[in-house]
Amino acid sequence: MTIISNIRKNVGMLALRNESRKVVREKKICNLTNAEKIGVIYYLPEEGTYNKITSYVKKLQEMGKSVKALGYVENKGLTGYFLPKLSYDFLYPTGLSWNYKPISSPAKDFMDTDFDILIDLSVDDMLPLLFITGLSKAKFKTGMQSKGREGYLDLMINLEDEGKLDDLIEQIDHYLSIINIENENSNV
Repeated sequence: MTIISNIRKNVGMLALRNESRKVVREKKICNLTNAEKIGVIYYLPEEGTYNKITSYVKKLQEMGKSVKALGYVENKGLTGYFLPKLSYDFLYPTGLSWNYKPISSPAKDFMDTDFDILIDLSVDDMLPLLFITGLSKAKFKTGMQSKGREGYLDLMINLEDEGKLDDLIEQIDHYLSIINIENENSNV
């Protein structure tokens, strides 16, 4: 990483911490049974990841959930052969400010959506995705446990083998299925 990249990242992390404190959201424990709207964010490095995400999103939709997915893609050519779908948007480096904050319309709309659950399926701490997680108005946020995500997620999943998307999806699905909500007004 260059000196300029380090400065951009450090300023971005500071901005994220400051802006996330101002986010007003109704924190509420939610499971897959009572969730209606689910947001999914992920990093898209290659086609195999897209296929795994698509499969999981389809599963959630078959459960009757309204799902919106937003993928961060560093190589715009990668999305050229994917069929456009109503439930999917992409965030590219051109949609970021100089400190890596997402400023594109799809990213802003995603962060402003009042999801019942936000599922962060990224297996690496990437500042654009941390911004989305930290600034999201979702009631309940879950994803992989990491130092970068501390303070932004309500349920953190600890993986034995970090970087395994299949394991993360399986664990998130498992824990969101077994969360017992005794009182519908349970707050985080």
